[in-house]
Amino acid sequence: MSSVKVFLAALIVVGMLSSARAQSSSQGPSGETEYSKWLFNIGGGVGFPLGDISNFVNDGGNFVIGGGMNFSRWFGIDTEYMWHDLPINSRTKALLTTPDASARQHAWTFNPIVHLEGHKLGAYLIGGIGWYHRSGETTVPGVGVVCDPYWSWWFGCTLGQVNFVTGSRSSNAFGENIGGGITYRLGESHAKFYTEVRYHHAGYNRVSTQLLPLTFGIRW
Repeated sequence: MSSVKVFLAALIVVGMLSSARAQSSSQGPSGETEYSKWLFNIGGGVGFPLGDISNFVNDGGNFVIGGGMNFSRWFGIDTEYMWHDLPINSRTKALLTTPDASARQHAWTFNPIVHLEGHKLGAYLIGGIGWYHRSGETTVPGVGVVCDPYWSWWFGCTLGQVNFVTGSRSSNAFGENIGGGITYRLGESHAKFYTEVRYHHAGYNRVSTQLLPLTFGIRW
């Protein structure tokens, strides 16, 4: 993934140069730069598996939340948590001889971000590195003792339909991400609706995870 590393290095250099330019030429009457100091984003959407993992999983939902700091109106750094569902396809379930299986990926990333802002419409470039955790399990349905709070209130524990885990596996890896998005400012506030496409790669043993989430949400 040398091309990703080159892009990340270029992203940081562009951000630093933009910050220096902003400090020298984008000051308001009070001598302070006019931008929101803090970053915040929350969103969700659908993600598409790429590469080898696309042979095993279908498209799945994603959720992301993050925050950070702007060093100028052009450049900031944020940290994000991402959850991405990895629905196991029917072919893989058949190979595993299991009626059901599920998997997902968690990620915690640190990302330089370069803003290209207009009054209403804007865009941004983002990319970074982070920790990725992928886990999954196979299950079979059965009858077991259920101690759900609802039943405990009325009768205590009871027999009910449950899924028994027949196998599980998890793995950790470092990875990288790269992408960009467009924004639309809501009124005259700092809040913006955003649409983003970002590539994530995590180099697990045997089968790496490559995902392309399409995310919609709110950025501040």
